[in-house]
Amino acid sequence: MVRKSKYKWLFSFLAGQIPFLSGLLILTLSFVFNPVFNTKPTLVLIPIFFWGMEKIQSFDFIFVMLFGFIQDFMDGTQFGFNIFMFLSIYFMVYYQKFFPLDTSFAFSYLAFTISTLVLYLLKYVVISSMFVENINFLNIIIGWAILILCYPILYWILQKLNLRIVRKYNA
Repeated sequence: MVRKSKYKWLFSFLAGQIPFLSGLLILTLSFVFNPVFNTKPTLVLIPIFFWGMEKIQSFDFIFVMLFGFIQDFMDGTQFGFNIFMFLSIYFMVYYQKFFPLDTSFAFSYLAFTISTLVLYLLKYVVISSMFVENINFLNIIIGWAILILCYPILYWILQKLNLRIVRKYNA
């Protein structure tokens, strides 16, 4: 006879919080990452994109706006710009769900690379129009390149969390 755990509801609740907590952890890590360059990679775009592709119902747009607000505050950029970036990625993935596209790693990596390149170039135009000192095109491209290089590593970690915890407890 198999005995059911009386704490299954707790495990299910905690598994449901993994998308938010992973995004918050990566957002926190992005502030200590890369102190050499003036432009840090916006690593929180990776969990927004990943959880949007995998489990959009567990990653609400309110979380995305909160992450954007925190990123705006910590970067010192124009208020609302990171919120715009994060929501753009989120809704791009959200509306992609209506069209049956490939969900392989190669497709997601290509889609993430192109969409973040466009957003980073837009970020450069907005930041440079504000005459922010110590920011140049090379710093933006380096920050984007670091983001793209970190994508496979963070994707793999998030995929393991998704397969081993979130799906296991049907969160």
